[in-house]
Amino acid sequence: MLDREPWMQAAPAIAAALPELAFLIGPDLRFSACNHPDHADLHAPWATLQGRPLAGIGPPHVARRFLAACDSQPRRLGYSLRTLAGRAARFEASVAPLPGGGWLCVARDLGAADAEQARYARAMRGSADGLWEWDIAADSEYLSPRARALAGRTGRIAELLHADDLGLWRAALQSHLQHGAPLDIDVRLAGPAAQPARWLHCRGWTEHGADGRPARVLATLSDISVAKFTEQALTDSQSKFRALFHTVPVGIALIDAASETVVESNEELARLLGWPTLSVAGQTAAALGLAPLPGLAGRTEIDDRELRPASGCRLHAKLVAEPVELGGRALLLCVVVDISAQIDAEATLSALAEQLMAQERETTRHLAQALHDQLGQTLTALRLTLDLGATDARQQARDLIDQALRELREVLVDLRPPLLEAEGLCAALDNEVAQRRALHCNVRLALDADATLATQRWPAEVEYAVFMIAREGLENALRHARPNEVRVCFQGGPDDIELRVEDDGIGLAPGFERRPGHLGLVGIRERARAIGARLALEPRAGGGTALTLLWETAE
Repeated sequence: MLDREPWMQAAPAIAAALPELAFLIGPDLRFSACNHPDHADLHAPWATLQGRPLAGIGPPHVARRFLAACDSQPRRLGYSLRTLAGRAARFEASVAPLPGGGWLCVARDLGAADAEQARYARAMRGSADGLWEWDIAADSEYLSPRARALAGRTGRIAELLHADDLGLWRAALQSHLQHGAPLDIDVRLAGPAAQPARWLHCRGWTEHGADGRPARVLATLSDISVAKFTEQALTDSQSKFRALFHTVPVGIALIDAASETVVESNEELARLLGWPTLSVAGQTAAALGLAPLPGLAGRTEIDDRELRPASGCRLHAKLVAEPVELGGRALLLCVVVDISAQIDAEATLSALAEQLMAQERETTRHLAQALHDQLGQTLTALRLTLDLGATDARQQARDLIDQALRELREVLVDLRPPLLEAEGLCAALDNEVAQRRALHCNVRLALDADATLATQRWPAEVEYAVFMIAREGLENALRHARPNEVRVCFQGGPDDIELRVEDDGIGLAPGFERRPGHLGLVGIRERARAIGARLALEPRAGGGTALTLLWETAE
């Protein structure tokens, strides 16, 4: 039998340790003792309550409920009172009979719980998440207002989910309850077939009862539809990019900037470089013939690089490199375009242009010789013959012949650069500038050339091409740029030439290269290519245009 004596001895200490108010009610239904006589939740000073009958304390309906609870069985009741401090409070009281007679009453202030619930309700109202609660014993479910708004209707959660995700949800819930696995799952809500399904992220936990078994399962419901749609769009975009990556007719490689090792490449790059497709990744740029790589300063374009990978193939390629950063890793996106066919075609064109220029020089030489040796001598003989005739006839014939000789000289100037063969390139340029200066009095024309170049000679085809480019440059500037000044700068040595024709005019007119009846820039470029020279046409600082030709003897 239970020994009550220790408990009776410890009762005062237990009562004093309780945070709640505890009262002893005597067999005569009067308050006899209180564990906290100065407690602020008393509705009157204890001195005025001690010894008073229950029927005369507090509102009558509260007194009646207390009297009814003083029974042979433990009872629980709730009531409201205004405390000694003036606060309207709610209490829950437990009343139990004592073995020696009388009753023990313990009153718990529900205000703290109400405040906690109010704070929780405010938090739920302010949150974008909903709450689902399942009482396992009662098999009842609760959806917070926000959860109902997310679902668009009420009902059990199994009725709200998409049919394809219902099995997934039940399996996750069962695994959580039986094995303690985290309840963390994405599921879709049921909805009209014509509309995209909305997504919920469910994160749950279990509350256990006094017996240790699961009593309730709770889960927050978060709307992740936007994130899911964005993820799907990103996945679709990546799929399209990957399809494009592997089907474009140019080689593409992602190269780690630090190690210069290929991270990923497409099949076209492997084909161009003569490597097995799956073995390109992991190779160094040097092994693939792509070294040296451009830096990370910005986009770089290399118009023509001869690639010589370790596979043994050779090709000319245009290389475009763009620095990118993925996951904090510095990479180079390299695009390789095979221009071997273009280079071969340009070489063939250059050879053809050189051949045509050789034919042009030969034709010009023969025509000039014929005009000089035949027509010129005939006209001279005619003049000598007429000198023996009548005075008037001779004068008239002399004038006509002088005009014919002038026209002949003009034809010779157009057909054969004057002084080029006899005195060299420097003298021919000086003569060309002087003749154009006479025709364009309103433009300042000048030749800047070192005196040491007056006797310097270069290969005939080089001198001819450089002179014709200078002539075309002068013609372009005077005809189209409306300049105040045109300057020809000529310098070099036995193994190199630098020619620069610059003006201060309005620049090149649109369609310059397609000007009808004129050689244009295409012809200039072909003349330069034929002798292996580099040509640049660019705006000049301060206005105008500068045409620059650089030629060096091939090593």
